[in-house]
Amino acid sequence: MHTRSPRSARSPKALTFLRVPVLLAVGMMTMGSGMGNPGCGSSSVPDCEEGCDIGGTYQLQFADPSPPGGQCETWGAGVPQGPLVLEEANGYITATLDGITLSTYYSGEPSRKLDFAVGQRLTDKKLDRTVRITSTVAAPSPSSSTDRSVIEGEYVLELVSTENTALKCLIQRNFTATR
Repeated sequence: MHTRSPRSARSPKALTFLRVPVLLAVGMMTMGSGMGNPGCGSSSVPDCEEGCDIGGTYQLQFADPSPPGGQCETWGAGVPQGPLVLEEANGYITATLDGITLSTYYSGEPSRKLDFAVGQRLTDKKLDRTVRITSTVAAPSPSSSTDRSVIEGEYVLELVSTENTALKCLIQRNFTATR
């Protein structure tokens, strides 16, 4: 009867040789986790230093508040009623608008850009929804939570049927939001 294990036939040199590829593979998988090269988990966005206190509740005013008509009304989509609620933490902004959550980074002065985008599949309605807010915090951007703050920009909502891509809804409106 044979009692030797097939592993005993392998040389220790072969095992040492295999350690390098295994270590490289583990290193690649953990990039950005604090174990080596910074990847997705790292913060390459500079901290906001001036005009950063934009958190709060903003009242929305659209240049054209009229109903969008067409397929948008069929699906019950319209201009958001607001408010736009912003929460800030270390330059990272989370926005909530009519039950939709969006997030982005904000670097404050001098650019004052505040741009959000989110895409979602609404399986219960068989729709793909994309919301984009491209905006700028008006100068001077707020230095404290009691300073007046105004955001001006464009709100875009796109809805597309997952069953018939010819059925679409597009709402594109300029807005002003004031805290």
